[in-house]
Amino acid sequence: MHRRTFLKKSALLSAATTLPFGFGIGCRRRYDFDTIIRGGVLYDGISETAISGDVGIKNGKIAAVGSLQGKSCQREINAANLVVAPGFIDIHGHSDDNLLIDGRALSKIHQGVTTEVMGQDGDSMAPLNDAMFEERAERYKQRYHLENMWTDFTGYFDTLRAKGISMNVASMVGAGTLRENVIGMTDRPATPEEMVKMQSLLTQALQQGARHVSTGLEYTPGSFASTDELAELVSVMGRDGVYATHMRNEDDHVLEAIEEAIAIAEKAGVKLNISHLKVQGARNWDKLPEVLGLLDKARTRGMHVTCDRYPYIAYSTGLTNLFPLWTREGGREAFLERLQNPGLRNQIRAAVDEKIASLGSWNSVQISSLNKNIDWIGRKLGDLSQETGKPPFNFLMDLMLEEGGRGGMVGFGMSEENTEAILKYPYTVVGSDGSALAEEGLLAMGNPHPRNYGTFARVLGYYVREKKSFSLAEAIRKMTSLPADILGLPDRGRLAEGNWADIVIFDPDKVQDNATFEQPKQFSSGFHFVFVNGIAVLENDEHLGTKPGVVL
Repeated sequence: MHRRTFLKKSALLSAATTLPFGFGIGCRRRYDFDTIIRGGVLYDGISETAISGDVGIKNGKIAAVGSLQGKSCQREINAANLVVAPGFIDIHGHSDDNLLIDGRALSKIHQGVTTEVMGQDGDSMAPLNDAMFEERAERYKQRYHLENMWTDFTGYFDTLRAKGISMNVASMVGAGTLRENVIGMTDRPATPEEMVKMQSLLTQALQQGARHVSTGLEYTPGSFASTDELAELVSVMGRDGVYATHMRNEDDHVLEAIEEAIAIAEKAGVKLNISHLKVQGARNWDKLPEVLGLLDKARTRGMHVTCDRYPYIAYSTGLTNLFPLWTREGGREAFLERLQNPGLRNQIRAAVDEKIASLGSWNSVQISSLNKNIDWIGRKLGDLSQETGKPPFNFLMDLMLEEGGRGGMVGFGMSEENTEAILKYPYTVVGSDGSALAEEGLLAMGNPHPRNYGTFARVLGYYVREKKSFSLAEAIRKMTSLPADILGLPDRGRLAEGNWADIVIFDPDKVQDNATFEQPKQFSSGFHFVFVNGIAVLENDEHLGTKPGVVL
């Protein structure tokens, strides 16, 4: 080849490799968007009506909403006749430690949850003192094979990031955890010095990225805190802080508990969110109008008051919740000692019998988890009592001693009418009160509450499509923009330009929960896509294994 011809061809080739707009060898084409969702039925999380249109995703965010005809993308999704909505925000979840086992958050992603708020019911993963650190470090090493433990939220959040998670998470600070850190498991008031220490730990936790405060006033040691103590503690959050409370009582004294929750938030000058609002026990079901009335009265005084609820008539907790609080003071070993004390047996029996009476019967309690007597998981206490030939109370006492004070339960104590009424209440957010579980493996042990697998799909399939309790737009609002507003997440919960692309695409005619109380370990179905921060994590009801979630 002539030298001049060779140089000319070389120059042209060199220029071609640097030409813009994707021309030339080795160049990537420049797309308008990473992904375009075309022709979907768009619910923005606020409006009552939907529009037909497209959504463009770029660099993890919603870059455009409307008609994107003629625009290019790396991936195009046909969403004709499918609902396109903001990803669901689970305002009350318990995946704190489960994500350390499996960051894919399978049961949550399969029902459209893109963000979960953990650290609920007064119990959070930090801050830990030396004794708490040692106890949890040993437990987590055995269960999760974790070699490195944390003492504060910075360490916990770093551990989650290193693990990788499929959904976004935020964590509240557990008031019970703060109390255990400073005071221990003793039933006594906090001294002024201890209050200063708890407030300091809370302030530090918030600075490290935790959000808001939760209480579990039916659980020790949080139950030992007085109304004034709690108000003083949470006041350090300021007016944008949220006091999320599992109240002191949810059955016979539910009205007094509501009044206390309102008093704490009002005195502290913070927002109030009642966790898993319920009126438990048939003899209390008619109190619901008065309960909602108290919330409305607080709102008329200018308070920011909301609640969350799951779409089931049963709750889930530990079997120790059947026993009076005083038996649980001092921790598990002290609890077991009291159960073995003959002088306390009649006193314990009276309290347990009263608790069972409020639920209805011994068969209102279904065992969800045990370590030893695994054949009894999924069975009712009344039935097991008959089969073993033991009186119900004796059976329960023997079971707790044999299981070392551990075991879970599902309690059937609510009415369908009240469940629907609470879900319809304008200021109710959908919250699962559940954990990220699986269909097999370590996260599929026992017979858990179906809310872990089906909460959000059940609202859409049962309460919207079948019962028509409220509109699809209203259901989506309760799952997206409403919780985002409560929590202070301005760039989540809305299908709007500039927001992070947490998006669900589902078939409104087919979305459904498949989990039941008898067979709970079944994922929800009907979800075509779930995006977290612009990355697909679920496609056609199959988890893709991606982990784009972040700590908010």
